[in-house]
Amino acid sequence: MKKIILLFVLAAFVASQSAFAKKKKVDYDSEVQQSEKEEREKSEKKSAAKERKIYRFGNDYAVQKGLVRMETVRESGAVLFYVVNGKKVYPAVETSGYGQSNYISFYLGGKEYRLNKKGIVSYHYDIDDNSITETFTVKGVAELIAKYEISKMDPKDEKENSILIKYSFKNLTGKTRVFVLKSVYNLCLGENRKAHYSTALKSDIGGEYIAFPSKDESWVISSDSQNAVEVILFGKGVTPAKKAVLANKDVIEMSNPSTSFTPGNSFDSIMSYNNSSLALYWDAVELDDQESVDYSYRINFSVSDFQNSGKGLPLVAEKAEPENDVEEDAEKKDELPSDQLKGEIDYIDPSKLNEEYVQQLINHINSLEQSDPSLNRMKIQQLQTEVDEVLQVLRSHK
Repeated sequence: MKKIILLFVLAAFVASQSAFAKKKKVDYDSEVQQSEKEEREKSEKKSAAKERKIYRFGNDYAVQKGLVRMETVRESGAVLFYVVNGKKVYPAVETSGYGQSNYISFYLGGKEYRLNKKGIVSYHYDIDDNSITETFTVKGVAELIAKYEISKMDPKDEKENSILIKYSFKNLTGKTRVFVLKSVYNLCLGENRKAHYSTALKSDIGGEYIAFPSKDESWVISSDSQNAVEVILFGKGVTPAKKAVLANKDVIEMSNPSTSFTPGNSFDSIMSYNNSSLALYWDAVELDDQESVDYSYRINFSVSDFQNSGKGLPLVAEKAEPENDVEEDAEKKDELPSDQLKGEIDYIDPSKLNEEYVQQLINHINSLEQSDPSLNRMKIQQLQTEVDEVLQVLRSHK
């Protein structure tokens, strides 16, 4: 009887060991399959990212197609544009400031909100194989969604050569308010040429210039000897800006929508030499709480010319002497109606409320007075007003 019991226990033990071994094998096979699945998914993701040409550099990303490359700059919240010419990539905007001089902003209640800096503004990127979408939020004030989508100027074009830019701006103040939207690009391709820019109405722009987007003034081109970008200001699918200003980037940074610019003024400033930017100012718009307004425009890219875009004009050629039409341009008025702005534009950046900035303004005024007081009269008056306002604020805080 004892032998039978012993044999039964032994058989049960062998059976349990066999079952354990089988279960262990199943678990092991399951772990191997899961590991292989994870590795396969990682490989597929890498392959898909490579196929879509979405590249990651640290915390930043780039999307590249055809002649166009876009890069995110999480440090400042900007998106940079490049021209892809063969195996080389050329900045279409100045990148030495890492996107600090390329930004979107809006004016509300006497204050400018710049949407490329940390602090009161939060932002995040959504990226796919064809576009970068960025959402800016100023809590309790406004939200702006900016979408940059790579496309073609013409569906028949061989390669992608354009970016469609769309903004959707929403009022979050809880009240009906008046807003003005501004977009700035620190262009650089033409800065080493006599004619920095060209437009549909003026072929050689080497100094401050104000364009009023229309059927006749529909684009701005910045180019070097082999690459070019063309900002489309007017046409199908474009929300025309109130004005497009070419000026020194520091002057644009100090300006607001009601600022008067002086055609022909140098692209130099006391803080930067030969550093020009394009600023787009749209009409003041009154929005109810939670109401949105949309804007759109396009930037085209070329490694030779723009025969398939705009009016089909080629890249601007160098001229021996620029046209002398400063006096004619100076007669143009570029101020927004004061009743349209409703007193919402008087603003001084808090970071500039110091004696060092006052001295910079005074030096700038002296420089303009020494060059040509009559030509620079409006700019001198503007700077003198700003000096008085800054000093008044500084005195009130003492």
